[in-house]
Amino acid sequence: MAANKKEVSRSRAFMSNTFWSLLLQVVTLAVGFVVPQVIIKVYGSETNGLVSSLTQFVSYISLVEAGISAAAVFALYDPISRGDAKGVSVVVSSAKRFYYKSGFLFTVAALALAVLYPLLIDLGGLSPSRVFVLVLSLCATGFLDFFTLAKYRVLLTADQKNWVIQIATIIYKILYAIVVVVVASLGVSVEIVYLAAIVPIVIRSVVLIVYTRRVFPEVDFCADSSGFNLPQRWDALYLQILGAIQNGAPIIIATFVTDSLSMVSVFSIYLLVANGVRNAVSSVTQGTQASFGDVIARGQSETLRAAFSEFQVVSYTATAVLCSVAFVLIMPFITLYTSGIDGVRYYYTSIGFLCIFEVLLYHLKTPQGLLVIAAGMYRETRVQTTIQAALLLLCSIVLGLQWGVPGILAGVCISDLYRTVDLIFFVPARITGTKPRHTIKLIGLCLLGCLITCAPFMAIGVSCRNWFEWLAWGVAVGVWGLVACFAMYALFARTEITGLVERVKRMLHRS
Repeated sequence: MAANKKEVSRSRAFMSNTFWSLLLQVVTLAVGFVVPQVIIKVYGSETNGLVSSLTQFVSYISLVEAGISAAAVFALYDPISRGDAKGVSVVVSSAKRFYYKSGFLFTVAALALAVLYPLLIDLGGLSPSRVFVLVLSLCATGFLDFFTLAKYRVLLTADQKNWVIQIATIIYKILYAIVVVVVASLGVSVEIVYLAAIVPIVIRSVVLIVYTRRVFPEVDFCADSSGFNLPQRWDALYLQILGAIQNGAPIIIATFVTDSLSMVSVFSIYLLVANGVRNAVSSVTQGTQASFGDVIARGQSETLRAAFSEFQVVSYTATAVLCSVAFVLIMPFITLYTSGIDGVRYYYTSIGFLCIFEVLLYHLKTPQGLLVIAAGMYRETRVQTTIQAALLLLCSIVLGLQWGVPGILAGVCISDLYRTVDLIFFVPARITGTKPRHTIKLIGLCLLGCLITCAPFMAIGVSCRNWFEWLAWGVAVGVWGLVACFAMYALFARTEITGLVERVKRMLHRS
């Protein structure tokens, strides 16, 4: 009975986290569409390219976090599962200590970026002093995270309360978009726009700090942690480096390979769509890491195998459906989104296809990668992570010099493919004890579902005269994709579908 209650609790946490995560992705996508378009129309494509490039550089210097978040979340699973408030206090206090040290390094790196960037890149008419202010404005989020918010965020994540972070972030995103649109419409310089955008970041931090202290009054964030060091902190850094390279390297490489901030702006619009699709799929999966961590900490092997297999079906269905919608509608989106923007060509079919294909490859490995993190197997995957990062950088630079942006994307796809194959064999051997062929079968069904979903719409050719038509086509592709994928998994993964249905029934019954 207690096990069933715990399973229902994890299922509820998953549903709550998934709902708010999906809503966050919708808001993020909407804000991501609005803000760049405003910047392009008010300040030009070069300025938008500059902001996109700087944003990726800022994400890189955030790596001074050095794996603190991942290591702290993993270290919290055990004391939280035992209700050990003292143990939780020691972990979060230790994390705070490391965050403060990393925050100092982040500040130094941000100042260095603000000084050096104008010396290396053509600024498109902006003075070095204005870029200096712009860089510091874009670094405000990282600064507040290190010195105020991060220790609270890891506690909420480990306790499966991601939904709190997501609600606060939704509020922040909406306020951020309003500030950018309003301030930019006043005709002020672009760095003033991003200075004003710091205010919503402060509001988000205050909301999360107040909530966490009220919900966890027993946790002492200043507990003595002098004898405790976060386990696997440096090993976790490898996975974080990979994540930063995966997300930021394409834009950084394009900045130097294309030698054109306008082309960087073009690339950033395609990545806007790709990241929207990637995050939409991730919203279905990101709330489960703590649940799997809890199961692993309790040593529940059979529960882990059954739950992970069902989770793979959910993840691959979301991947097939959302990537299919993106394959069909990315170019009509580019046409509608860039209408009225003169002087720069934005329509590149090869870039559109490769952006979404990379997202598809990325999410084929997502379930396995999430389980590696939940199990804390950072050290065991250092070699594979290093190979993937090296492949991404080497292939993207070499192919990018040959074919430009499409070559950069091809390099990213090669690294994704390597990591997917590696994890297909690593996770069964080291974590779940299942057979690799089971995951291969589920991946094959995902790819087949994507092909079946896209084929009829690609055959007839989809064109959209307005956003209403674009949304209507998106609903049509999505519904057809859900039907096709559900039918396939019901036929060839009947055990997992039955388990998912039973899980939902138990959760509703408890409710």
